[in-house]
Amino acid sequence: MDVAVVGGSVAGLQAALTLGRARRRVVVFDDGQPRNRAAEHVHNYLGTVDPAPGELLAAGRKQLAAYGVEVRNARVEDVTADEDGFVVGGVRVRAVVLATGLRDELPDVPGVADGWGRTVVACPHCHGWEVQDRPLVQLGMRGVPERSVARALLLSRWSDDVVLCTDGDQLTSSQLVLLDKAGVIVRTERVVAVRPENAKVRVELSGGSELVPRALFVVVRQHQQSELAEKLGCRVVDGAIVTDDSGRTSEPGVYAVGTTANPALLAIGAAGHASTAAVAVHADLLELDLGGGR
Repeated sequence: MDVAVVGGSVAGLQAALTLGRARRRVVVFDDGQPRNRAAEHVHNYLGTVDPAPGELLAAGRKQLAAYGVEVRNARVEDVTADEDGFVVGGVRVRAVVLATGLRDELPDVPGVADGWGRTVVACPHCHGWEVQDRPLVQLGMRGVPERSVARALLLSRWSDDVVLCTDGDQLTSSQLVLLDKAGVIVRTERVVAVRPENAKVRVELSGGSELVPRALFVVVRQHQQSELAEKLGCRVVDGAIVTDDSGRTSEPGVYAVGTTANPALLAIGAAGHASTAAVAVHADLLELDLGGGR
């Protein structure tokens, strides 16, 4: 095989598609646990009409078959590297594309996880349109108030009824001025619990008061889902695999795509990044082909 793609969400499948169309022999390993699996729909993805995550990925897998790409339903826990390339899941390959994605750490508030992907979401660009002009709450992550403020300001472009719950964090006077200018109301009480319902969510604050927005947006911390990058010796900074503009990591023959390398990417951006990286993989392998490398 030429390339092993580890991870079969939108970035991994797009990398495999581009490589398959370049007539590379590709195998995809996927454990069926995409980051967005809890979401009801994938929004803001050109050419689709809000499919469920599973529907989008199933269509992608079906598309790969025409190009001879093999998909294995397996989780890769380790990769062996030697002078001849890599062994991934028992398959020898010449290059590895890491598309293992991220894991979201949610705010430590009871009930947040229960509504995750439905009435509790993170990204306004992914979910803001569907709840525009409705009452919305932005829940901060304790200890990083600057991120909470930035998200509340962003969310205010989708609705003029936005409340920022800092969950006990105090804000600076300059932050309060910006929030006031954007029309965002600030509540600094601790958040006791979140109770998701079908088309709304109840946010209980200390002292007994309650907010009932259409949706609760939360700040999350992101972590790599897999330790493969570190095991391969790739440089990782602030939870992201460091790459050049074409997805090349610090280790020759290893590439990282999508949110694995850039956590800020939307789904369609992750796919685009993966396609760019796959072009680089093909070019690098061609150079090795012509130069007599592995």
